[in-house]
Amino acid sequence: MGLIPEDVIQQVIDRTNIVELIASYIPLKKTGGNYKALCPFHNEKTPSFVVTPHKQIFHCFGCHEGGNALGFVMKHERLGFAEAVRLLAGRAGVMIPESDPAVRVKDDLRQRIFQANEAVVEYYHRNLVAGKEPEVKLARDYLKSRSIDLDCVKRFRIGYAYDAWDGAAAELRQKGFSAEEILKSGLVVPREKSQGYYDRFRGRVIFPIFDYRDRALAFGARALKKDDKAKYINSPETVLYTKGQHLYGLNWAKDAIVREDAVIVVEGYMDLIRPVLAGIGNVVASLGTALTVDHVRLIRRYTRNIIMLFDMDTAGQAATLRSLDTLLEEDMNVRVAALADDEDPDSFILKDGAEAFRGRIKQAISLFDFKLSRLTAAHNAHTIEGRAVICQEMLPTIDKIPSEVVRDGYVRELASRLHIPEDAVAKERRRLGGMAVAARPRVEQDHLNSGRAVHQQVSGRKELSPEESLLLKLMLAEPKWVAEARAVILPEDLRDDVIRRIVAKVYEVFDKEKQVGVAALVNLFDDGAVRSIITRLAQDDLVLNDQKRMFADCVRSIKGFSRKAERQRLRDAMSAAEKAGDWDAVRGFQEQFNRIIKG
Repeated sequence: MGLIPEDVIQQVIDRTNIVELIASYIPLKKTGGNYKALCPFHNEKTPSFVVTPHKQIFHCFGCHEGGNALGFVMKHERLGFAEAVRLLAGRAGVMIPESDPAVRVKDDLRQRIFQANEAVVEYYHRNLVAGKEPEVKLARDYLKSRSIDLDCVKRFRIGYAYDAWDGAAAELRQKGFSAEEILKSGLVVPREKSQGYYDRFRGRVIFPIFDYRDRALAFGARALKKDDKAKYINSPETVLYTKGQHLYGLNWAKDAIVREDAVIVVEGYMDLIRPVLAGIGNVVASLGTALTVDHVRLIRRYTRNIIMLFDMDTAGQAATLRSLDTLLEEDMNVRVAALADDEDPDSFILKDGAEAFRGRIKQAISLFDFKLSRLTAAHNAHTIEGRAVICQEMLPTIDKIPSEVVRDGYVRELASRLHIPEDAVAKERRRLGGMAVAARPRVEQDHLNSGRAVHQQVSGRKELSPEESLLLKLMLAEPKWVAEARAVILPEDLRDDVIRRIVAKVYEVFDKEKQVGVAALVNLFDDGAVRSIITRLAQDDLVLNDQKRMFADCVRSIKGFSRKAERQRLRDAMSAAEKAGDWDAVRGFQEQFNRIIKG
């Protein structure tokens, strides 16, 4: 899609009540003119998260996270900028224009398919919960045999597709969906020898697949008849659904993933449902596929720590191994947990309980150890040939690790485990092209850094100049001080590079609008540390008495530092010119120096 116009973005911000928005995520308590809460972005016992309604901003004085309504949604929902704008636009009733008619048509179709999917989720669910037919009883008996009760059915919106050719299709036609929309939903299959279509899912238990925003994307269907060729079938790829881009259960798991700062990746529907029912919420399912780059980047919105828990049969091990290089290239911290060869999370928890399952997760081994153990089981490490094969398989994986320190550590570990001289492993690595190691992958720009990263960024730099900070605070509090400062202070007069960038942008906005809205100003910076400084200084935590005197003191101090810096620059220039014997330049610098002294 094209770029969203700036005026539309501003309209979205203006129409969003930041207090109502944030209160829909966390409880807020009114304190004077502001609202306070425990910060949702870091653990704390005393509220340090402040929402300022009249400026439409928030700031946490604990982790230094700050921003406007867009920034909050981006951070809390782990969305990109455009996604957050569209989400808030939908809440605020702001239409986002699309310049390309084809894009509008495609977007309209996507929305219709979302609606069709939701209608069918309800239809399938109603069949299972309220149906009286014998086939429905068979489905309920099957679920009961798997220890799935009615509460679970409602929680995961599980349903049942009647063993009929025209159930879901008839439901959609009745609700006004066109033949094209029904066909493109993937819920039906075109007839081969005649016009029309028939239901894709028939006589099966249905597991709806949702995106992270709880929108129905697709469906998985479990067979009940023994003579069905496939135990599970899934929706085909549609305008909404690409199998390698979505993870089952992320909509339910995302908050737990952030809270635990880790995600457990399993294979199938029941592999996810059982741990969640047992109170282990940070679980997603890849639905039988190896993790793709899109999967990993979706997970990376929430955490960099992944625990792989695929079945330990041949297919499960192969899927885990296929995922390893992708995970390493995307700079993820990976461990692998294991159950017995004939167990999966569902059967294990039913037999041994949730605590035993948690114990297995805690015992997860490093990706290095997992691959090495599989290779040593397949090849005789006691023979020269076996060790050579293991090295050839391990070294390309090691070389995909972004950190050179970690790579070198694993090379030494590999040499030690295989009882091979380290220099021999290093030579083999060079022979395999390992010295041309993969560059550290480019991590997508996250429009909101984590609170911890912002804190490190801010605390890792020198303290802000108090005079320059106070001047900026005045400018953010009252537009008249922007006009006053514009006449006497240039951005170049400021020592702090961050304050200089903010002030330059404040001047630019003021020249166009004759005012500076803090929420709009925050939107102009991608750097989370800069946004944090703006929202901190814009908070009403300092009573600005006698603003005229404060402004004059700030200007006098800033100009004094500026003149001092300029004098030092000229002294250095004169000294360099003297050494070069350029006496004309010396005289020119001396004249400039004298003018500053007299001024």
